[in-house]
Amino acid sequence: MKISNKVKEQTRIRLLESAVDVITEKGFDKASMREIAKRADVADATIYNYFSTKEKLLYGYCEYVQQQVMKELKAIEDFHEYSLREQLHQLVEMELRMWLPAREFLQEVFAHTYAAPTVGYELLADTKASLKLMVTDLIEASIEAGEMPEQPYQDLLPTLFWDYQTAILAYWLKDTSDEFSNTTQLVDQSTEIIAQLLMGGVIGKTLDLFSFLFRTHVLQHMNVLESLVKQPELMAAKRRFMEGAS
Repeated sequence: MKISNKVKEQTRIRLLESAVDVITEKGFDKASMREIAKRADVADATIYNYFSTKEKLLYGYCEYVQQQVMKELKAIEDFHEYSLREQLHQLVEMELRMWLPAREFLQEVFAHTYAAPTVGYELLADTKASLKLMVTDLIEASIEAGEMPEQPYQDLLPTLFWDYQTAILAYWLKDTSDEFSNTTQLVDQSTEIIAQLLMGGVIGKTLDLFSFLFRTHVLQHMNVLESLVKQPELMAAKRRFMEGAS
């Protein structure tokens, strides 16, 4: 019997939610695919039709959260009327809200990503792309509305926001204040600063400045190094000096 796409999606979500429960309870290393499948009421072999490895389950839930964030933001009827600061603030707040039920699981995500950064970078690609798409849309809408100017290296801004949000989540995981009041204050103040920098074109100008400094100074020194390489007698003299030769 052919399984409908709706049933497949329901099974996929059930597996992700079961993975959250099992990994939170036992830790990533001790959690098993078999137990996750059992918790989801899925046959042992069936789980591999959806997720071939435990890592894909771990980061698959990250992608699922990002999709839920996008869904919730789209459901806000007048979201397009918010200021850029309000939109960015709402985006970060929604991320925290969606992760709250799985906060301990997110700690496992961070721990595993730190231990195996290459795998994390690869399997977080879709999650990162989803967030960058949202931020790109917000920035482009803000430019069209005349709220912020176009600026150099504008395409790097969504990536910078991903790094910022990752830092916020990491801070939140360590926050022991009542109702995470320290994180709330940090988000309020930082999104205000980010919005002001974007609307003033400061971030783009700063990136442009760093690019200028790199081109005019770093590359200039690289050209000097290249000229030394082409003059082996000078390099030999340098080596003798460094070796204490007379």
